[in-house]
Amino acid sequence: MLTRDQAQPAYDSLAQADAAFAAGDEMLGAQKLWDAFAAMMNCVADKRGFPPCQSDDDIRRVLRELATPERDYYSQLLSFHTAERFPDAVKRGVMEDYEVEIFAPEIRRIVDELAELG
Repeated sequence: MLTRDQAQPAYDSLAQADAAFAAGDEMLGAQKLWDAFAAMMNCVADKRGFPPCQSDDDIRRVLRELATPERDYYSQLLSFHTAERFPDAVKRGVMEDYEVEIFAPEIRRIVDELAELG
């Protein structure tokens, strides 16, 4: 498990996402959620002695390493794709408000889960 200090960059991005959503800026909020996910992936990679995640392949590598019988790689990969595509979907306007309300908390949950796995 990551300490709060280790995970702080990701939690700072989550706070920025909250502020953006509260101000009605869904695009910035979505981008900050992605930033939180990416920051948490780097925190986990650092704690486990991996190089920083610079690409999607790096993120997939770390997710593979985190996979266990209880936490299969494909469900983690689905979480990654959800976080990755969310900002673009909001930007292109292909998400309804209710979808944003569904996916934003899911990305938060993923970030918290990664902190636990770290």
